[in-house]
Amino acid sequence: MFSYKTPKFNIKLNTKKLSIVFTAVYVLSLIPMLILGFYDFPSADDFSMALETRQYFVANGDFFGTVIASLQKSWMVYSQYEGYFFSIILTCICPSVFGEGFYFLTPFLVLGMLTFGVCYFFDALFVRALHLDKDLTNVVRMLTLFMMVQCLNGAGTRVEAFYWYSGAINYTFTFGMAFFWLGLLIRSVYESDGKVRHRKLIWASIWAFFMGGANYLSALELAICSVLLLFVFVMVKLGRFDIQGIDDEQRKSFSRIWIPLVINLIGFSFSCFGPGNSNRFAETTQMTPVKAVFVSLYDTFDMLFNDMTRWEVLVILILLVPVFWKMAGKLKVRLEHPVLFTLFAFLLVSSNMTPPIFATANIDAGRLRALAFMEYVLMLVLVEFYLTTVARQYFDKKYISDIKHNELDDSNAFSPVFSLVIAICEVIFIVGSVLSIKPEPEYYSCTSALYDIASGRAATYKQENADRLEMLRDDSIKNAELIEYSVHPEMLFYMDVTPDISEWINQATAIYYDKETTVLLPRE
Repeated sequence: MFSYKTPKFNIKLNTKKLSIVFTAVYVLSLIPMLILGFYDFPSADDFSMALETRQYFVANGDFFGTVIASLQKSWMVYSQYEGYFFSIILTCICPSVFGEGFYFLTPFLVLGMLTFGVCYFFDALFVRALHLDKDLTNVVRMLTLFMMVQCLNGAGTRVEAFYWYSGAINYTFTFGMAFFWLGLLIRSVYESDGKVRHRKLIWASIWAFFMGGANYLSALELAICSVLLLFVFVMVKLGRFDIQGIDDEQRKSFSRIWIPLVINLIGFSFSCFGPGNSNRFAETTQMTPVKAVFVSLYDTFDMLFNDMTRWEVLVILILLVPVFWKMAGKLKVRLEHPVLFTLFAFLLVSSNMTPPIFATANIDAGRLRALAFMEYVLMLVLVEFYLTTVARQYFDKKYISDIKHNELDDSNAFSPVFSLVIAICEVIFIVGSVLSIKPEPEYYSCTSALYDIASGRAATYKQENADRLEMLRDDSIKNAELIEYSVHPEMLFYMDVTPDISEWINQATAIYYDKETTVLLPRE
């Protein structure tokens, strides 16, 4: 009789090699997005917010004087229209102030800070504080960043998140800075060198005030974190809580962590009670605070879970399960509150959406949806880590024995079963991506960039902007008649002037380029 033996999967994936592979995938996915930045062009608030800064530079050509002019404009906006002062400062120093050719820096600045901030935070949390594996930590942060950047979907989200300077610098850039600041806080306690901890505390204190003046979505979340950490600080001082895994010198450093936390809340107060907020509220339709909170809770399910969570996010989250299971093998701290942490994560994501819903009764703007999605992805990852660790600590009897005998998992390879799970997820992701991209080239952010570059749409958009710029710079033309674009690249086109010369965007463009009027004419 014939016999058949089931083949065994004995391959063990190496953690370091896996880290290198996912790093390469993320970096390569950014390249077409950065190249697309060279086809970018300012629009809308880029002209109004940076107007006085641009006028000063054109008249004087002085870089440092231009920076001072941007601060003066920021103070005017803070006094008359908006409260989030740090975001205003960043918006008023748009790269196109020094020439439209510098606008390509937008995705470099935004994606650079987002990448740096998230990487810095994960390293501080997993490596410095929890003493987990560096390679596995890098796998986690690369996959998290990939989901944030490449899996972002929805009309207008990508252009406002990465390419339109006024929106991207205000939201995505400061979102990355928020995680950089949280990383500084963690390092100010858990760094092994006392001098390094002291420097991190100083930088955390400096940036604390400015992060309180970031966009209200990020600033509110940081304020919530500051209040909770202050509560923990007080409980530790009263002897109700204890912090595991730190020595006596690190405890002394923790005793000073209240300084940046209080400074952050002071900065947030300056933002909330800014004199210009009353004027802004007069122009918008508000929602009652209680209703805004409940709508935020609903939108967390409706917008994030139902509308923006695609299949590839679920595949990546499944792939992360064996990664977190292995990471948990070196964790000495027991995690005992999975329900409480999951609830905290859900409420924090919901709080991210509360400010715009309260202020404008909606969260329709692409930059707001993008930021909510990024926060949602990061908290999903942290919740998955927590739940996976709790599961291993509860079910894995060998793990409990190893913890007692201080015999932690130091191997640099996954088990055959986990290697198979990771390999299957990778195959599903590759096959699914091919099937998704073929009918929809703009499925991922990088493929959207590649499509616009390869199809010539980006080049056409750039040339038509060059033609417009020639007219706008012509001093002999006082009434600029701009021909409508023949293409609207998904990640480059945000907003255009209209046939109505009285529209604010027409007037802002006209003043920016020293014209009497600007108007949009149909393309024949």
